[in-house]
Amino acid sequence: MSDDSPPVRLPNTLSPKQLTAGLILLTLIPFMFVVILYFSLPTSPDPELNVDVRIGPRPLVSNDGTETRLLPSLIVRNPTSEDWNNVNFAVNHQFYYYHPDKLKSGEELVIPLKFFHTKGNQFYPPESQPLKSLTTYAQIPSGARAIRELQGEDLPSTN
Repeated sequence: MSDDSPPVRLPNTLSPKQLTAGLILLTLIPFMFVVILYFSLPTSPDPELNVDVRIGPRPLVSNDGTETRLLPSLIVRNPTSEDWNNVNFAVNHQFYYYHPDKLKSGEELVIPLKFFHTKGNQFYPPESQPLKSLTTYAQIPSGARAIRELQGEDLPSTN
């Protein structure tokens, strides 16, 4: 009996060293693309937010309108001719407040300091913790996020 069929060829396989080198390259090449993009793309600083901020006591009326309390508050005014979206505030880089509505041009917003809270929902105690820094973030009409950070003695207070 004669066998005229061609010999069976086994598929090419990688040696253990070739497989290891291939897996390392497969991991490093995408990582290198990310590093190259990070260093090659230009960065621009966030624009400075033009905002009027004061700290002072303001009355807070209860929901049923029967009680009024005087509370230390953050008074924010938009002095620009543009409306702002997504207005956020941070006290001492730890306590946050998000204002869900637009802050219209010339509009004033009063927020009691006790409304600020951490991501773990612990509220800011203005009576026992000093206000050292205040950061204001807002989305301006261009779509950019504008920031204004005030530290210590830069925080104006009204009495």
